[in-house]
Amino acid sequence: MITIGEENLLATFLRHQSELLQFLTYKVSCDEAADDLLQETYLRIARIPNDSEIVNKRAFVYRVADNLALDHLRGVTREHKRDGGSVTEEIICTHPEPDTVLSGLQQMEMLEKLIYELPLQCRTVFLLCRVEGKSYSEVAKELGISGRTVENHVYKALKLLKERIDSL
Repeated sequence: MITIGEENLLATFLRHQSELLQFLTYKVSCDEAADDLLQETYLRIARIPNDSEIVNKRAFVYRVADNLALDHLRGVTREHKRDGGSVTEEIICTHPEPDTVLSGLQQMEMLEKLIYELPLQCRTVFLLCRVEGKSYSEVAKELGISGRTVENHVYKALKLLKERIDSL
């Protein structure tokens, strides 16, 4: 039977594995990184010969884990300095990309051109209803035509615009 003083490093590691994982999780504030560091601690300890003179094996295991955690944190700090850290909502540009803006402007110019190619009365009614947001009855009263005529002009304008856009 092995006494605590005679226990090898791997047995000490296995006996304190769960509390060592808690220690690493606290140090690095990341469960995944703590799991990786725990595995790396095991690998480092497994490389040490059994006949090594280590007085306090538990303290030694914790020292290895702590050193690995410090190396990990230094690496994260270097990465933040080099790369500027992780991408956050603050640095993401919410504006559309230039080619999207240009495409939108070109489409708008094309639509304006198509609208101005409509017959005069049809174009006037369409602009009053769709651009200025007036109701059919307001447009009818303003132009001195019936509400049904306004409706027909809007329908005709939409139909002509759709046909011309589809033909492009």
